[in-house]
Amino acid sequence: MSNHPPYVCLNGKIIKQSEALIPANNSALYYGTGCFETLLVEQSAFFKLKEHIDRLNRGMAYLSGNKVDPLTVNQMKRDTLRLIRENQLEQERVKVRIQFSLMEESGYSESENPNSFLLITVSRVTESVKPFSVTIADSRVVPGNSKPADLKLSNMLHYRQAWREAKSAGMDDAILLTAEDYLAETSIGNLFWKKEDEVYTPSTDCDILPGIMRNSLIDILTNKMSLRVNERKYRLNELKTAESVWMTNSVREVQEISKIDEQGFETDQPFMSELRNWLIEYKTEHRS
Repeated sequence: MSNHPPYVCLNGKIIKQSEALIPANNSALYYGTGCFETLLVEQSAFFKLKEHIDRLNRGMAYLSGNKVDPLTVNQMKRDTLRLIRENQLEQERVKVRIQFSLMEESGYSESENPNSFLLITVSRVTESVKPFSVTIADSRVVPGNSKPADLKLSNMLHYRQAWREAKSAGMDDAILLTAEDYLAETSIGNLFWKKEDEVYTPSTDCDILPGIMRNSLIDILTNKMSLRVNERKYRLNELKTAESVWMTNSVREVQEISKIDEQGFETDQPFMSELRNWLIEYKTEHRS
């Protein structure tokens, strides 16, 4: 990226980040009435963009009561590529965030034709291979009967608090449990571990956000690597007997975990290299 100020895309218009202004009196500010998607674009190629936009549209419908028009994949791709070009990032690994927020007035108001804004931001990211150290957070995931766990809603303070707990402990990330003490996910992604020839991950019954990369890895492990993937409710002691542990999200993809509190785990095993290689091939098959 050159030294010019960064650009963003606000409601379809490319403008300088410093000029992206929204009214102060709105429910997005007061109540966090928004949803978002975060994805990785590599050298202007998208991975499973439709799945990201489909989930964003579900979040928009949930927040607005189906009163806003859904986004189209083609328009989001065009706007994002325009923004990437404006920021001179066409040949880079780029983190893209698409944020939708309602702009109804303060209070529990609801409009027949609600105002909203759509903000796209981009930034260069480098691939990280350094294993994570994590802690078990005191913060818990929010039960699915309190808010939809499968949507990326702006109200994610429990994740942020868990991340702050990790930083206070000198760790990179934190694992959250459910209210019933089952393993759920980390503050930034989904959790996996391997024992012998089987892989384990908390099921959607554990109030997790079932990420697009999580589902992609399950597909790879099952159909490319011929491994059994178990999705159930698990206690912490079942994780502590793992041979290898990792978390995943759409930007970090496969992030190894070398330490959970005081217990260490092996990293750089041949299995992890094989999984990453399969992921490279899989992304090529699902790029647009």
